[in-house]
Amino acid sequence: MDTAPRALAYAISLVRDVSVAEDLVQDCYQRLFAKTEQYNLERDGTRILFRSITNSCINWTSRKPPVSGLVVEPVEKKCRSPLELAIGNELAVAVDLALVELPVDQRAAIELSTLGHSSREIAEILEMTPGNVRVLLHRARSHLEEQLQEYLEN
Repeated sequence: MDTAPRALAYAISLVRDVSVAEDLVQDCYQRLFAKTEQYNLERDGTRILFRSITNSCINWTSRKPPVSGLVVEPVEKKCRSPLELAIGNELAVAVDLALVELPVDQRAAIELSTLGHSSREIAEILEMTPGNVRVLLHRARSHLEEQLQEYLEN
């Protein structure tokens, strides 16, 4: 299953909880495989899987209580100095906070785009028009740019 790492990364980006994301992805795979006779998995499996993950994550997000705190993973120690490490960690926290503020559909669109999907593919996965996907991406990028402006200036 070469889609499993991408599917899990996508789910984690939407729900922000590894164990919940693993459960949601596993459920989506089970539902997909249970309906193999209805779908052409060779042709449409990835699109259907990501659509299912998107819907499951949106459903889970709408039922969960509000976020009271975030756990942000530190930047790997690839930096050469403590200052670079501190700056990298600060930027990672800022990006994570900006992503969390996005509505789920915008976050889904930006994450799918980051994973290399085209606007057309994202539209199929999220069940919307390519034009609507471009609007979501534009709004998400504008929000991220606004929230990260102090880092972009430096």
